[in-house]
Amino acid sequence: MRIAIPQINYKTGDITANTIKIITAIRKAQNEKAELIIFPELAICGALPQDWLEREDFINNCRFAIEKIALECTSIAAIIGGPNLDKTNGIMYNSAYFIQNGEVIDGVHKNILSDYDIFNESRYFIAGEDNTSIRYKNQNIRIIFDEYESEFIDKNDSFVILMGMTPFTVESQTERHHILSRLAQKYNKNIIAVNHFGGYTSVLFDGNCAAYNYKGKLVYQLKEFDEDFQIIDTNKFGSITSLPFYQKEKIALMHKALCFGIKDYFEKHNFEKAILGLSGGIDSAVVAALAVEALGPQNVMGLLMPSRYSTDHSISDAETLAQNLQMPHTTIAIKDIYDQYLNALQPLFKDQPFNVAEENLQARTRGMLVMAISNKYGYIALNTSNKSEASVGYGTLYGDLCGSLGSLGDVYKTEVYELAEYINRNREIIPQNTITKAPSAELRPDQKDQDSLPEYRQLDRILKLYLEENASGEDIIRQGNPEDIVNKVISMVQRNDYKRAQCPPIIKISKKAFGSGRRFPF
Repeated sequence: MRIAIPQINYKTGDITANTIKIITAIRKAQNEKAELIIFPELAICGALPQDWLEREDFINNCRFAIEKIALECTSIAAIIGGPNLDKTNGIMYNSAYFIQNGEVIDGVHKNILSDYDIFNESRYFIAGEDNTSIRYKNQNIRIIFDEYESEFIDKNDSFVILMGMTPFTVESQTERHHILSRLAQKYNKNIIAVNHFGGYTSVLFDGNCAAYNYKGKLVYQLKEFDEDFQIIDTNKFGSITSLPFYQKEKIALMHKALCFGIKDYFEKHNFEKAILGLSGGIDSAVVAALAVEALGPQNVMGLLMPSRYSTDHSISDAETLAQNLQMPHTTIAIKDIYDQYLNALQPLFKDQPFNVAEENLQARTRGMLVMAISNKYGYIALNTSNKSEASVGYGTLYGDLCGSLGSLGDVYKTEVYELAEYINRNREIIPQNTITKAPSAELRPDQKDQDSLPEYRQLDRILKLYLEENASGEDIIRQGNPEDIVNKVISMVQRNDYKRAQCPPIIKISKKAFGSGRRFPF
């Protein structure tokens, strides 16, 4: 059977635009003599529609769109994911609609709902109770949404379609490959796996739709982080040469994902230009480089805001970075503004010693200036905080934690340095001094991050175990980490949940990121 696999960048909630894209793909598939076309789970409304699913008008519009699409299916059948409200009993399913001869004639409900990490499907859907194969062209087509539904695969099935969405992480491509290969071998079936492609603010989908033959060999592969369209022929699964699967280098994949996440966020929100503070430090340098690659240098504004504690090399490093990236930049020194704040506060602060209040006042002054320019010119502020600092609260609310999108919020500090080296792989973009100097917020004389934080390699090792592996403090200590430091780090993580709740959304690239996928009371 000739099957069309369109890999489309859907927009959540924009049913009209998604419908147009789906119809365009159907017409293309019919012109190329495909017999079946497959769209992924919830394609009609876009991934992660959340509480849109509580609106009856939204659900009705999804159904109207499915029926409109069905009219296009004259010489082709289609499988399309969408919400499915049974109005006789008020039950809503997450379904795959099967369309043939201009109408919806069958379908399959998702049996095992996703309620892990970012997903909360039980809030909206009821799980289906059975799964019957679709009969088409004298073949039995088994549709499943998840590997855990594989128990429904029957020996009489001609092939299997897995249409559930898989969010991107730096490990997801390899994990997905192993799962699909294993399922194909276990059930001795050809498997076609479709996926979403696109960004949904924090969550990315990389596409990578694929097909595996019954031996578990990869035989078709669509692009990553790009729209694509392929016709696959199930009759050739056993004879065509299998494709090699390459486990991509982590930092290169991370770089590609972050650039795409920024680009897609701006496009889907109709934003054009970004602004960020350039401190001469590693975090702002990496975010600037990512943003320039994603949006173009003319669309990224750098704002240098030196204080009395900024070193000369920090200013020159920031200027050199902006010049290397060919991005516009300007300087507003904050010393006089800061001094005016201190003068205004002196009657209240009196003779109290210099502490975090005066330090954070500088960060908030910078945040205020960034947001003022953002408001005046419509620039979108990019936050530059990394995962290590966000974890332990090393950031200032309404200061350096402000912004509309956190580009590095799921990137540990040690990975930020690796990204910097990767960005410099062909030529020096980020000044070498920025990479080699000791990191500092420069909010007091001779300040260094390690004055108040463990060394970053040690800190990141502990954080990864605690945040992503759910290891207990005792487990982390048993792995050779000092007890006092482990206890200090865990305490800092727990103490700063309130602060992270006020931070911008971040681009998720790990299996456990701050945001909707990590829910702790505070």
